[in-house]
Amino acid sequence: MTPKLLEGKKALITGSRRGIGAGIAQLFAEHGADVGINDITRDDEADKTIASIKAIGRKASWHQADVGNSDDRTRMLDEFVEQHGRIDILVNNAVASKDMHFTKITEEFWDHLVGHALKGYLFLAQGAVNHMIEHGHGGSVINISSVHSYRAWPHDGVYGIVKAGLNRMVQSMAHDLAGSGITANCVAPGYIDSRVLPQEEEHTRADDEYLGSAIGFIPSQRGGVPKDIAGACIFLASELGQYVNGQTITVDGGFLAGGVPQDSKPLEPGMPGAAE
Repeated sequence: MTPKLLEGKKALITGSRRGIGAGIAQLFAEHGADVGINDITRDDEADKTIASIKAIGRKASWHQADVGNSDDRTRMLDEFVEQHGRIDILVNNAVASKDMHFTKITEEFWDHLVGHALKGYLFLAQGAVNHMIEHGHGGSVINISSVHSYRAWPHDGVYGIVKAGLNRMVQSMAHDLAGSGITANCVAPGYIDSRVLPQEEEHTRADDEYLGSAIGFIPSQRGGVPKDIAGACIFLASELGQYVNGQTITVDGGFLAGGVPQDSKPLEPGMPGAAE
């Protein structure tokens, strides 16, 4: 029997009603964790994720909250701790972005994305860490970053800035949380096919048609799926990864290893590491 790496752990995953977040929640539950599912809205996809976790005998709580809103963040953490008794793992994943040319960036767009995917991540992590310190048994904070934090594509300025900020944020967290038993890291996805697909089309996930010319720049010769990101998160959140701290692990099939030629297919908005 495969050992359960997160047996008894309590994990909150933002933006987890579907896509990468749901994949993380599912694998965490398979490895023995009880999980909190979060998103702005609850729909059939959210209910499907919750049901799949309960079906394997783990607890799944629902937390409707906007991570860009301070009151929502506080309420969500309080509700999670009340229902689960403590928080051991926080995965900051929720984000929704779009392409925007540098000359067209508005303050409204900047404030929205930075407020949700950088400021929101920081203060949600701060709240979770304070709970972890109070409980006294350490913990793990994982931010979903992106290959956009390392390389620029057209029109990805704000998204890339935010993701680069997360990489730097965990370095400071690692220093400031020294001695607490709490680790802080990022996972930076590459081409991850997190589309919602009907069962009869599931076989097309991350196929060559979806990747287009990008397949030629991925040494692993395939696109990624949510479980690939979930696997890295499991490692970081478990005892196996406890000596990894303040780091960003890139999960891209080797995509960035060769420097990424300029004629490779630009990533679609929000594609790597998005909650969608």
